[in-house]
Amino acid sequence: MKLFRLIIIGLFCVTCVLGQTNSNEARVESILQKMTLEEKIDAIGGVNAFDVRGLERLGLPLLKTADSPFGVRRDNRANVMVGGIALAATWNPKLAGETGLQIGRDARSRGVHYSLGPGVNIYRSPLNGRNFEYFGEDPYLGSRLVVPFIKGVQSQGVSATVKHFIGNNSEFWRHRSDSVIDERTMREIYLPIFEAAVKEAETGSVMSSYNIVNGTYASANSYIVQGILKGDWKFQGVYMSDWGAAHETLGTVNGGLDLEMPFGSFMNRNTILPLIKSGEVKESTIDDKVRRLLRTAIRFGWLDRPQEDSSIPKINQQGRQIALQAARESIVLLKNSNNLLPLDKSKVKNIAVIGPNGFDTPVQGGGSATIYPFQTVDFLNEISNSLGTNTNVSYARGVNKYNNLAETTRFDSGLKAEFFDNLELSGTPAKTENQQNINLGKLIETNSFGN
Repeated sequence: MKLFRLIIIGLFCVTCVLGQTNSNEARVESILQKMTLEEKIDAIGGVNAFDVRGLERLGLPLLKTADSPFGVRRDNRANVMVGGIALAATWNPKLAGETGLQIGRDARSRGVHYSLGPGVNIYRSPLNGRNFEYFGEDPYLGSRLVVPFIKGVQSQGVSATVKHFIGNNSEFWRHRSDSVIDERTMREIYLPIFEAAVKEAETGSVMSSYNIVNGTYASANSYIVQGILKGDWKFQGVYMSDWGAAHETLGTVNGGLDLEMPFGSFMNRNTILPLIKSGEVKESTIDDKVRRLLRTAIRFGWLDRPQEDSSIPKINQQGRQIALQAARESIVLLKNSNNLLPLDKSKVKNIAVIGPNGFDTPVQGGGSATIYPFQTVDFLNEISNSLGTNTNVSYARGVNKYNNLAETTRFDSGLKAEFFDNLELSGTPAKTENQQNINLGKLIETNSFGN
């Protein structure tokens, strides 16, 4: 009898889910049928730099996005949660879920619909400028963390946007680099975290990477988008571009991109309508993109309530506690000789804080992950405040800044620098110089030959 009851309850739950799904799909179709072709095309291009276009006559609100790999970067200050690599170092899926939940709360308090995170690209080079955002080099560990993280964000009525799909392993020349990945490596290393995000966490959105993947930009790569993401994994949500990651119209539209951000530079009326007229793009292709946008909006309740929840305080004390706990758990003490730690305040007379991060300690890596916190602390001041007047605390930077080192390290005979106007570095260099020092940032800035 007990087994019979469990079966009945299970069938009832499945029926409820299917009923809700069918109801949502019917609502999607109802709205879609009321839209003109021009309105559908408008819907798949961003507006106002960080918004997804609404349609007032059909009750579709403007939708806000915010960079949120470990904090909500929209409008004003917010809590800064631990970076992805620090969260990975905790090996704590429960804590990942709590971190995501607090980011979701901060997003709701600011009226944000799409949280642009987490970033989950695999560490393949220590030189990648965004490694601090990601969950490390282990696809299994990353998969076990991304699922609760996304579920935490989305429990607050906010869509997570897992990024960057795929092979974003270099910020240097990120619009030009080609991540050449064989099938086995792709399936075993690069894709598992994204697959878990889609299949297990049911992420509402996936963001394309800037780079090329096996010869085709990720924003227009039919194999990884239509074949794997939407085909193999049955992803029903929105595939959006990173900001400025779309590069042309026909391949991008047919390749599977649903939403071009921050504007419809390539996906707009002027570019798409002629392709529909010529038969190169089907109207059903545009319909599928709009369905995904509507489906996501209905799923998270964005058409039925204001997204901004004024009952959630912007100064999120629960979030601060989770951030502190995660920061503590991310620290690994390799050795504690003679039980030196914790220090005995009564015996310590002098302490030296050495290193560029000792004073005015940075709390993040910058870029699109930049969050302006309500309050910051640094090692030097906190150590000094904790020890009080009985201990002398000294500080030394220890090393010079990278830019200063680059500028002051000179090669007596100089170095021959050749600049080419093509990606293959073929033919005669467009420019040749003798450089006394190496500063790649300055070299690129002063020797640009287009995109």
